[in-house]
Amino acid sequence: MKNRREFLSAGSALAALSAVSDNARADPKGYSIYITGMVWNQQLAAPMNDWLIRLYAKADVVPGSHAATVGFATMGDDFHDGAGSHIQLQTVIVQGNQFAITGAVTESKTASLVGQPVRITGKVEDTSVEGLTVTIGGSSFSGAGLLVKIAIIAILIGL
Repeated sequence: MKNRREFLSAGSALAALSAVSDNARADPKGYSIYITGMVWNQQLAAPMNDWLIRLYAKADVVPGSHAATVGFATMGDDFHDGAGSHIQLQTVIVQGNQFAITGAVTESKTASLVGQPVRITGKVEDTSVEGLTVTIGGSSFSGAGLLVKIAIIAILIGL
């Protein structure tokens, strides 16, 4: 019987989360966006021209908030350690289906990247991100990704 209760609780949680993501735009408390994608630019000078960067980012979109930190991101490449970096996100702007997130590299396996400004932009079509662009300092990488929105609310489920 315990397994059935856990199954029903998990199903309820999934149903609540799917409903939350549909209502994320209307929530006055704001929402979080999660972005994952791959970007590259073979036109850059070596070694960056070989980087196939995977990006994971999370940012909070809170109306009227002027927080110093709105999120974080990490990027890396399985074959090129130099791309490995952590990014502190400082601003996020969402207008219609376009977004722009700015921040700075806080840690990196390539010392010259630390402190470089970062800009992440794209156009959201359903859950995909078309034209995902990550600019690090003066180097831009383009590709595609996915975006998920989740409202900032508390979900309590009794077990």
